Amino acid sequence: MKQHSILLGIVLSLTLSACDSLDVKGMFFSSGSHTEDRVAAWLEWDEQHGPNIIENVPDDYNIYFCSDPHISDNADRVAAVLDAEHNDPAGLFSVVNGDIANKGGEEPYRMLDSVMRLPKTFDHTPLKSEDTCFAIIGNHDIYFDCQEHFQHYFHTSTYTVEIHTVSGAKDLFVFLDSGNATLGARQTAWLKELLAKHEEYRHIVLATHTNLFRTSYNYSTTPAATMPEEECYALMRLMEENDVDLFVMAHFHYREEHQIGSVRYVMTDNLNEQNEQPSYLVVSCGNDINYKFHYLPL
Repeated sequence: MKQHSILLGIVLSLTLSACDSLDVKGMFFSSGSHTEDRVAAWLEWDEQHGPNIIENVPDDYNIYFCSDPHISDNADRVAAVLDAEHNDPAGLFSVVNGDIANKGGEEPYRMLDSVMRLPKTFDHTPLKSEDTCFAIIGNHDIYFDCQEHFQHYFHTSTYTVEIHTVSGAKDLFVFLDSGNATLGARQTAWLKELLAKHEEYRHIVLATHTNLFRTSYNYSTTPAATMPEEECYALMRLMEENDVDLFVMAHFHYREEHQIGSVRYVMTDNLNEQNEQPSYLVVSCGNDINYKFHYLPL
């Protein structure tokens, strides 16, 4: 009992004294809506605005993934990744896979939005045949009271991007909301319906912020560290049965790779200023699908 009281006192002290870059209260008492309500809003927006379809794409192209920028004062590192994609003749689009904010308020999202507006990007509306950058919500984007800002700037975190190549191949990228360390019932049903059409696609890539595997440990990921074990197994089985090629994760601030069955699982490290050697992931799609990490030049 005494130990519990001491622990409670520590948590309360941190909560009362924490600055805007350490939202201890938010880690335990999320003020944003929970998964089912958010996913309902995401899917409603998707239905109203139509699918993201990029057409007349070369048969070989690259997608750039980065994550966990935890933006406080600037978005320079994200901008560097977007510049790399923009300068890559085979670059098609980039993905920022969650934990955009490192403090409360609108500013991190405004800064990210400003660097996304490169010459090859558009303002997060489903225009066709445009190069762009897509965003996925992370746990920090909920815990810091920032869900409304994410929604204002990026509109949805449960959606697809479909690629149509010049030779007639179709590839599918699926972005998921795991901000509360679960996909939830509505999103899982949507994903199952989507993957039931897997035979239409040459390649399928899924991306979600929360990691499936707790093989490394970082105190800052607690308590929303991984999805429930049973949900992880069910998701892995669903991907194996429906020919998913690659599952991209983030969240742990640690680079990791796994091959389980026919599905490759890869976790990117953090892009924020605390990482002295940040990297980003380039996924190359052609007849085969491969990936490679690149260190961000500092």
